[in-house]
Amino acid sequence: MEKTNFLYFRQVTDMANDGGLIPGVGTIAAGDTSEPGSILIPASSFRYMNPTSDTAITLYFDSVRNEGQFRPQHDQVTLTVTQGKTQEAMADIMTAINSNPTDGFTVMADDCVTTDSATSALADLTRSSKYCSGHLSAVTSIKTHCSTNGYGPHEYYEVVDIAARNHADNDVIGALSVYIPAQAILTYASISLVEVASNDIGSCSLFANTAAVAYDGAASGSSGVELVGADTASDKSLPDSDLDISSNATVGISVTSGTLIADSIPVQRTTSATYLHLVAKEDMATTDITGTAKVGVYVKWVGPAAVAI
Repeated sequence: MEKTNFLYFRQVTDMANDGGLIPGVGTIAAGDTSEPGSILIPASSFRYMNPTSDTAITLYFDSVRNEGQFRPQHDQVTLTVTQGKTQEAMADIMTAINSNPTDGFTVMADDCVTTDSATSALADLTRSSKYCSGHLSAVTSIKTHCSTNGYGPHEYYEVVDIAARNHADNDVIGALSVYIPAQAILTYASISLVEVASNDIGSCSLFANTAAVAYDGAASGSSGVELVGADTASDKSLPDSDLDISSNATVGISVTSGTLIADSIPVQRTTSATYLHLVAKEDMATTDITGTAKVGVYVKWVGPAAVAI
């Protein structure tokens, strides 16, 4: 069997922070994987790289989570390079990508310098960062779901984690890691239950806002429009309900935009950008939702490509 070379990148300096969203990046404080602390990517998914400044090189890969879209999203890893050494660094990167290690594991760039362990004697120890080129010094960013360019038909799917914490009714409990620029025409949207919560708490709907709404912020203000859920006017969602994400729900259930959005009844966003948020549709503050509920969000539109947040 042919062996696959996997490429490892890590941008956190402390192992204790290697998990989920990088602090200070994005609008969702937990569960969002738009910029993970580390990532392991098959070398076969590498597509190209280019200098994005005189001290940065960006590598582009087939998306690890969005295979098969009309316009597949490209994941990006940006590395810090010594000024004037871009060509040499790119040559070293290609050597590493084309290598054939016995364990199939190639460390491309690892910023970590501090260990983490449940054993106190092994925690907070100093270790050395590691790079495949002596001309590289840091991982600037790791971004999944970075959109390709282009105008025309698009579709996008992302699984959003719902944090186990208290959420007030009508507050944002999750968000997509991309937004759709103005002039888009939405033709379809749906939300599906991928994983249930561990207690009998939780339901949500899908809102479109003109700007990103902070985690636990209210999405139903003047700029918020419900695309999928029981609050849409004239019972247009199919079925006419919010998505149950509690432990009593069944994985795989879905709610679609129904007759609110369809190929024959599109929603034109004209001058408004579209930021998509999952919104709590019951009180999840009196009793916190627990477990690792996950919701898949699917949207189709015509117009500009999505942009990573």
